[in-house]
Amino acid sequence: MQRICYSSEVYHLDPQDLAVLADSPDRIAADSSDSVVVLIGEKDIYDANKPVVYDTLLKGREIVEKAVAEGKAFIPVRIAFISRIGKWDFVSPLIRVLRYKYKAYSSHIYHINPFEIRSLKIERSFRTPENAYQFSNPKYQMSEEERKKMYQQLKDSMSTHGYDDRFPLDIMLCRNFGIQDTLNQGHHRMGVAIDCNIQRVSVMFSAAGQAPRFLHPLFRVAARFNLWFKQLFQK
Repeated sequence: MQRICYSSEVYHLDPQDLAVLADSPDRIAADSSDSVVVLIGEKDIYDANKPVVYDTLLKGREIVEKAVAEGKAFIPVRIAFISRIGKWDFVSPLIRVLRYKYKAYSSHIYHINPFEIRSLKIERSFRTPENAYQFSNPKYQMSEEERKKMYQQLKDSMSTHGYDDRFPLDIMLCRNFGIQDTLNQGHHRMGVAIDCNIQRVSVMFSAAGQAPRFLHPLFRVAARFNLWFKQLFQK
């Protein structure tokens, strides 16, 4: 039996992005109280030959269509996914290499205000000109001049052309301790978008699995502490 899991956060997304989705199959039902739920599919962004399971609208078609008709910029959406990890597997969500073994991406990109992402406190680090492109791996180390130059180039491009949808941010659902969503890739783009006061960026969602439900209360506390610790000692 397929296990449907849900994002830890509600995201305000452009309803026009949701209106183009097909409805989820009748055999899949949402046990969520949220008014609009998107069920992401599976896409391998590194192998175009692999078959794609497309995102669908699990709940809220009338609300989405009404929002589009009224010209609303964003509406609240819960993101759902079918777990690729066993129901009682509490190890894989905690270990990066195992998490990435099961990871898949949404088939569509969506649009959101980056300031909302920041308000959700799901970034693992905050990138600025001072700490841009600082990595612990010696293979990727650059001089301060090179780092600041790259950040400024990205900022100049975004200031002139806006956010490039070809490079969506990656929000991984239940990434942190198998319970909390986090921004997985795109921290520099996030930092620049905030600096440039850009109000609309593209995102894709990714997921692998979720920790067993009986562990959620404990893991939720641990996840928050872990994220706070990463932000405090970011690099």
